[in-house]
Parts: sequence; C-alpha cells; structure tokens
Amino acid sequence: MTLPLIPIATALLAGGTLVPHAAGAMIVTSAAGYVAGTYLSTSAIASALATVGTGTGLALAGTALKGIAGKMLARTAAVPVVTGAAATAGTTASASIASVLASPVLVSVTTVVAGLGLGHSAYHFYKLKHKVSNVPKGEEAQFTEAEAKTVQRIIKRLAKKSKQTDRIVSS
Repeated sequence: MTLPLIPIATALLAGGTLVPHAAGAMIVTSAAGYVAGTYLSTSAIASALATVGTGTGLALAGTALKGIAGKMLARTAAVPVVTGAAATAGTTASASIASVLASPVLVSVTTVVAGLGLGHSAYHFYKLKHKVSNVPKGEEAQFTEAEAKTVQRIIKRLAKKSKQTDRIVSS
C-alpha cells in the first residue's frame, strides 16, 4: 500500500467512512467529524485506482455480489421436497412440484441478477477511473457518495492485501 493511504486505511479500518469533501476530493469522517490527515486528493484517488486495475474492480463487484447470490441459493436449497405418503395429498403434492420447478428457475434468475450486478459495478468502476483521469492538473473533482463508497472498498481491500503480504513476509 502506498504511504499516503496508511492513515486513511487506518481510519477506515477503525470505523471511519470516506465521504465527498466540500472542497472536492474525499475525506474520512467519524462520529466526531472529519479525521485529521485523511484528506484524499483526486490525484491520490487516481493513483489508487491505477494500482488496483480493472481486475480488482471486478473482484470488488464479485465480492459484493457473493452475499446476494449466496442468500438466493440458500433459499433455493431450503425449499422442502415432500416424498412418500405425504406426497399423495393433493395440495402438498402440487406445492412440492411447484417448489421443485421453481428451484432451477430461481438459480437461473440469481445467475442473471449476479451477472447484471457485476456488469453494473464494473461500469461504475470504469466511470470513476475515467472521471479522475480527466481532471485537469491542480484541480479537485467533486465526487458522489456512491463514488466515495467505491473508493472506500478499494482502500480497505488494499489494506487487507497489505496485511496478508506482511504476514507472509514476516513468517
């Protein structure tokens, strides 16, 4: 992780939130207000985005979608299948057949939704990368809350990767 991101990553991992700053760029805020030394300029954001690349952007999107897909698939697996004597009852049998038929459909819908979400996240990552690369030198860009959340996830991911690398090197 690059040196200017260390205080920002520390503040984020301690529970802070990255938000757009009124003067442009971003800053970490906590319950007490802005955290000193955590102003993140547009050029620093651009270098962080260049560091992670599109592959990590897609990985971030995939991580976010894992939870959604997992919940949908868990619901599918929890659908009861009635067999034996209970299946002879008319209502129970028709409910069982409907739930078995709905299961593959739900998996397909989950796959499509996850794919669309991944594409949507990749598009937003690309737009953010394009936005920071087109800011004239010496100026700051105005960011949205969604863009701040994306950059926050990237910085947290870089910090976690750095911790894993430190553990490997020290052992």
